[in-house]
Amino acid sequence: MRNILINIILGFIIPWIFGVFLYKKAPNIVIIIFPVSSIVSSFINAIGFHLEFWDFTPLIEDDETISALPFYIGLYPLAACSAMYWIDVKKTNPILTLVLLSILLTGLEYIGFLFHKVQYGHGWNIGWTFISYLIATFAAYVYYLLAKNHEVNFKSKK
Repeated sequence: MRNILINIILGFIIPWIFGVFLYKKAPNIVIIIFPVSSIVSSFINAIGFHLEFWDFTPLIEDDETISALPFYIGLYPLAACSAMYWIDVKKTNPILTLVLLSILLTGLEYIGFLFHKVQYGHGWNIGWTFISYLIATFAAYVYYLLAKNHEVNFKSKK
């Protein structure tokens, strides 16, 4: 029970503390980007779990994705929302922002790997982890561009 509580605190509660502040600054970004980012992270992780590229503790027999659920609805989509905020509002370079976010997420996962929260298999390693985060962040960015192209307003009306 303690292991899943750690996942809830690190993957959901702490990210949402920052997420509330982000929502107050840019609610449209959170409302629009969060769902697609959550779906992308869930999709990528479902494939990774199914192909046994990685596992996440606590190991829950017959449903390993439950251990990572707090991250699907916390850290990963809120990280993507933060990146879109920096790109849209702060006008940072999109490629640099997405690469730095992927490095940050990879670094956090590497810490999890060192503490045995994450285990790799079938040739998966931290390099492939970086690539998977890069794909996910670019997917969120493509969605952001698509929404902007369809005149979705990311600016807050406040």
